[in-house]
Amino acid sequence: MMVDVDGFELSNLPALRSPVVILSFTGWSDTGTVTTDTAQRLVDAYGGRRFLSVDPEDYFVFTDTRPTVKLDGSGIRKVEWPTNEVFAAHMPAADHDLVIVKGTEPNLKWRTFSTRLADILVGLRPSLVCTLVARPAATPHTRPIPVSGSSADPDLAAKYGLGRSMYQGPTGVIGVLHDALRERGASLVSLAAAVPHYLNVDENPPATRALLRALEPMLGYAPPEGDLESESEQFLLRVEEASTGDDNIRSYVRTLEEQYGQPDAESAGDGEEPKAELPSADDILKGIEDLLRENRDT
Repeated sequence: MMVDVDGFELSNLPALRSPVVILSFTGWSDTGTVTTDTAQRLVDAYGGRRFLSVDPEDYFVFTDTRPTVKLDGSGIRKVEWPTNEVFAAHMPAADHDLVIVKGTEPNLKWRTFSTRLADILVGLRPSLVCTLVARPAATPHTRPIPVSGSSADPDLAAKYGLGRSMYQGPTGVIGVLHDALRERGASLVSLAAAVPHYLNVDENPPATRALLRALEPMLGYAPPEGDLESESEQFLLRVEEASTGDDNIRSYVRTLEEQYGQPDAESAGDGEEPKAELPSADDILKGIEDLLRENRDT
């Protein structure tokens, strides 16, 4: 049976055991698609089955979030619309199952969107809801990607070694969903990867790998990394190739290396927005971004 309310198409609602819910959205809270790449890896690794999708018609301004055209295997052009989907995976070896939300931050009707999604997720009786964030930060690519966590619940913060968010200011749909889920009594935590702000590219395997590893305490098992180790190595080799011989880039990265590990360099609010303005890398780092894009497209 399919239920369609406000564009939320729910079908074959699974019977789940106290699932851990992972939330990810492209847009405001997802630098380099790191969080949604992490979510997709979980879906692929555990055979997640979609049970909820959202019709984009009422939630997007398509001149702002445009659909894309791609060629299928037969060479036929096909329009792909922005998606919001929820997947479930049964985890027989664990004492709870897994639910993965992978979506695109809507342009419109955030309250309706968040209310509907929160109602559905809370109806699954989750043991924990974990939001994923990837934010631009003054982090050098030559060091491990820092991942910080936060929770407003002191018991959860103590259990997982998390801080408490003190951020106040603009937010994305993740923040609105947090509020809707909190009002419904969900147990909430957030993980945020600090992505080098000068690598403004569509993928960042080292950051995706860092988020996957940071999820282990919440999941109770280590998610498989697949080919992320080799992808991360190749990514960093390309960055090094682009920066070799450029003294300005080397000097800039060395400055970030000296700051690495200081509290302000790794901790920036609740995992949604940086605490202060990032230093500008200007055009000296454009060559790195161009090279990475060229390698991705070939």
